[in-house]
Amino acid sequence: MKSIELKTIRIETIVKLLTYIIGIIGFLSVYRYINILYSASFILLFIISMYFEYKKTFYIPRWVINILSVLVVIFTIYRINTEELITQIIEALLIIYAVKFLEEKKVRDYMQIYTLTLFLLAGMGLMSLDIVFSVFLIIVVIMLSTSFVLLTFFSQDHEMEFTRQVAVKVVLKSLYIPGLAIPLTVVMFIILPRTQYPIFDFLNRPDKAKTGFTNKVRLGAVSNIQEDSSVIFRVNMDKINDDELYWRGIVLDYFDGVSWSATDKVAVPHNVPVSAPGKTIRQTIYLEPYSDKYIFALDKPAFISIRGVKRFDDLTFRMSFSIERRLRYEALSILSDTLIENEIEQEDYLQLPESISQDVRGLAGRLMKNKDKMEYIYELYRFFNDGSFRYSLKNLPFTRSPLDDFLFKNRYGNCEYFASAFAVMLRLGGIPARLVGGYRGGYYNDVGRYYLVPQKNAHVWVEAFIDKKGWIRFDPTPASIENFALLKKGSPMMRLRLALDTINYYWYSFVINYNLDRQLSIIFSIRSGIKRPSIKLNLKNWWVYTRYLLCFLVAGALILLALRRYRLRKNVDMFILHMFLKKMKRYGYEKKTSQGLEEFVKGIKDGPLKERGLTFVRQFEGFYYKDIKPSREDIKKMKEAIKRLRP
Repeated sequence: MKSIELKTIRIETIVKLLTYIIGIIGFLSVYRYINILYSASFILLFIISMYFEYKKTFYIPRWVINILSVLVVIFTIYRINTEELITQIIEALLIIYAVKFLEEKKVRDYMQIYTLTLFLLAGMGLMSLDIVFSVFLIIVVIMLSTSFVLLTFFSQDHEMEFTRQVAVKVVLKSLYIPGLAIPLTVVMFIILPRTQYPIFDFLNRPDKAKTGFTNKVRLGAVSNIQEDSSVIFRVNMDKINDDELYWRGIVLDYFDGVSWSATDKVAVPHNVPVSAPGKTIRQTIYLEPYSDKYIFALDKPAFISIRGVKRFDDLTFRMSFSIERRLRYEALSILSDTLIENEIEQEDYLQLPESISQDVRGLAGRLMKNKDKMEYIYELYRFFNDGSFRYSLKNLPFTRSPLDDFLFKNRYGNCEYFASAFAVMLRLGGIPARLVGGYRGGYYNDVGRYYLVPQKNAHVWVEAFIDKKGWIRFDPTPASIENFALLKKGSPMMRLRLALDTINYYWYSFVINYNLDRQLSIIFSIRSGIKRPSIKLNLKNWWVYTRYLLCFLVAGALILLALRRYRLRKNVDMFILHMFLKKMKRYGYEKKTSQGLEEFVKGIKDGPLKERGLTFVRQFEGFYYKDIKPSREDIKKMKEAIKRLRP
């Protein structure tokens, strides 16, 4: 006779399926950080292992697997590089991970695969703690929780089989573990004391952004940066006019004919006031790691709140160490194109190399003829913006005399060429000048209320010193707003990018940058905003509290009962069978798991009960084994048969 427990699935099949899904997740978590050759090797070995599992006729011997793993470790040690230590370790782990899939798997092999998955995820966390990491973390926790529970059954009996209903039930029960752990983890994350000095920070290799701003900038060196769409920083602030978006980083004052560099400067106290006409803007800046020391802020930074930063008299701010991790800091800036200053060392800002050609000197002389300083500045500005020069990032003049090639031969270049030529010709006219390097423009996210500034917005402009006025900003690069794609911010792709970046912004600001200061501010805000509750209870009204408690317990019990009956009613066959077995159990007859229905009923000693039981069983089997869904009339007949069951 056919058993009632049909449509079974082996526990081994479930474990293997979950393990291979986990393997794919482990690879996806780190593939964007590793060399493409390692990714291709993993995919090839992984496909071969799936072929072995499908054929089940051949597995690579364990001793070969061990030798391969040792060779991978030796090769990794041989090519080790401290600058790419984490990447190389992850690459080695990934190959060992793939090799583990090639062998015939026992319980310990599955455990080793799961352990390697956690190591790969930890490696991903060392590379980047963006929102993607949290998604992979949650998925891996859920998958591993289910796999560990099923592996427990597998370790007891490799041939064990589950019905689909039982398999689904086991999986759902296993989800209780992450279902409780994840909310508890969130609570612990919020309340546990935190430190600004993570223990394993020395292992971190964050995503380093490329940057064109060091203490020495060679003409044309920023062109590759201005084609890079990666984010350099985000700034939480109110929206302002696009033409006011100048993000100051470095001041370059020494020119050798090819490169600009920043001379050594003396730090000044942070409380020195900034003389600049304009309104003050407060910003919260999230700066990405980029392996240099300069701190960026809007226009004329008056104050930056970050431990260890030094301020200089040219309104630049610099850390004493390279920025190798994401920084969050507050800044106060003044929106102004003028920095009032009475006295400067003019010789420092009039310096020019002897290599400046006579052609350049002659051009400056012709443009300055019969003009005062301000007239000369505006004449220079018109010279670069009359249409004879154009902005370009391609085939830049990268020669021994780049300024001559730019001015007299090619007549095109990026912002560095325009700013350099402008500053040199100002100095030739006796006007102190310097270059300011930073970023221009940005994309405003209306949802998160912040500016997103990508690397391609890298920019250089000029500050000229005018007596009795101070340093005045001039940007000679033509059509500079268009160059930074501000006019394209309404495009569908940019709107999509800003929407996706909103998630990352909130992740960085509320999770990655969640620290002890933020914990204390939350506590203080709660204390100030909520009155201290009274803990006195009026014991005279104890019956009122008891009634509320009883109502709560009864409501909870009714909800649980309703959920149980709902699950049973979803499968009509099982619900009817459950009613039958429950009634038989009431009369002292309980079906064993190994028994078929007819075998169970024929074992009943009471004749009338046995006969009525067989009547029900034959009705039930007529639907169950034929996979026919019973009609309402059929269900009614079976329920009536159950009601007639009496000893």
